[in-house]
Amino acid sequence: MTGLLILLIAGFAIIVWWRLLNGKELARRAAALTCREHGLVLMDDTVILDSVQLRREDPVRAWGLKYTFDFARNGVLRKGGIVLIAPGRQPTVIIETDNGQIIERLK
Repeated sequence: MTGLLILLIAGFAIIVWWRLLNGKELARRAAALTCREHGLVLMDDTVILDSVQLRREDPVRAWGLKYTFDFARNGVLRKGGIVLIAPGRQPTVIIETDNGQIIERLK
């Protein structure tokens, strides 16, 4: 019985790790595409997991991943890029610029 419990916990941990890894790659691609479209440079070509968000208003999509990233415009480093990923939805990229927010929902 203990062996089965350990196997179930290990299997759950592997599934969570795999989803986080896939989410990070999806967020990186979404951030890179959005930056390229708006003439920005994604710094270090990477995103960082900021939080796992739980929402009560939508029980079907009750969780989502929030990634942050840094970008540069005209050689000046900026912070403020966010990628939101929720199951069953396309990634949403939000970039804070001097001219206001850029919000892209990728297809």
